Amino acid sequence: MGAATSAPIDVRVTDRKSLTKELCLRRKDYESMQHRYAVEELIQKQPTSRIQAWLQQAAVKGPEICKGGENSQVFMEAGVLPLVTSFLFGGALIRCFEVCPLWFVVYYKTLDQIFSKIDQGFKQYYGQSLHLEYARTDWSPVHVAEAGIRIDRILIARVTSNHVNHCTKVSYGYGYKSGQLATNDDSNNKDQKEDPYECSFKFDTLAKGRSRSFWIHKDICRFHGDETRVAATQNITPVCVNDRIEIAVNLFNAMGLVDVDQVRWRPLEIFPIQVRECPIEQELFDWYDLDSFQSQSVERLQIPDFFSPQLMHVSTEYAGIDVAVSRTRLRAEAQGVVPQADRILGSRFEVLPRSSPIILPLKRVGLLHDRFTKIQLRQGDAIHLYISQGGKMT
Repeated sequence: MGAATSAPIDVRVTDRKSLTKELCLRRKDYESMQHRYAVEELIQKQPTSRIQAWLQQAAVKGPEICKGGENSQVFMEAGVLPLVTSFLFGGALIRCFEVCPLWFVVYYKTLDQIFSKIDQGFKQYYGQSLHLEYARTDWSPVHVAEAGIRIDRILIARVTSNHVNHCTKVSYGYGYKSGQLATNDDSNNKDQKEDPYECSFKFDTLAKGRSRSFWIHKDICRFHGDETRVAATQNITPVCVNDRIEIAVNLFNAMGLVDVDQVRWRPLEIFPIQVRECPIEQELFDWYDLDSFQSQSVERLQIPDFFSPQLMHVSTEYAGIDVAVSRTRLRAEAQGVVPQADRILGSRFEVLPRSSPIILPLKRVGLLHDRFTKIQLRQGDAIHLYISQGGKMT
């Protein structure tokens, strides 16, 4: 997949849903078991007059001549299923994926059809700079008081060399199904109407093979009470040419169902590249080694060398008064999954060979946390890890 200049990388099977679909289709041709009208068979066996008579009969007795395999239902016919899917969208739809392999494959294919407009719009606006290689649908639980769910259309695109050493902004406008649609009087001006909401993503494009550097901040202060315990990562992601970016178009959340027809991509925006610094650097100026800082702090401090051999510890400095902050520089060295990263940082990290292209999920601008996904690194990449601790309760 992709251009010949890019190293081979399989972006089709990057999550459990895609892998499940691949395995199901290897077992059986479930798509052929879906309910359908046998129009092609009639065309081969019957003259035109008989076909016309059959179509008239189908309009009245559709369910009687619509056939499918085991576990398939009449409402799973390809022309009807998109309407059923829109009606069930949310938790009820996810339950349908759990019925059997046939239902999983058929409903998954239907989502691809419904969201194809989003994929085509992405190609139209960004095809020269971001080559779309694969699109899939993903869903995950939302950690709120009541169990929720979010559904996203995930677009995986290869970064070309059009905007090297620049910051790129990708954005789209959207609206929700309930109360957001245009009325009959102004439906002709729908394209001119301003979208009620907007999502945007930014990333810095570096030359191919260049080592990247980005920051991570883990806040373990006792007075904050962060139940997720997930480290915040740099919002504007550094990306190299031929790497893949992963953009999540959110289509279902606590506010409701997004109207696919109102999802409209905006033109690409280009900005000068800047130094990306952790905001905590603006508050702290004097940094000390462990021995010098420990004598003036009541916190029990240690050097956070927890991630070897994948992430090699380079240096650690400390600063702060009421809250002690450590600044650690790590360098990606050995290949493989970082064992302690999930427990300590709340995210999965993996180090790949220096010449390997990687997939980088982008976060929406303005968010500390978006989707909990694996973070891929290349050998030679640098991480600046900040850990804030303290805030003793009296």
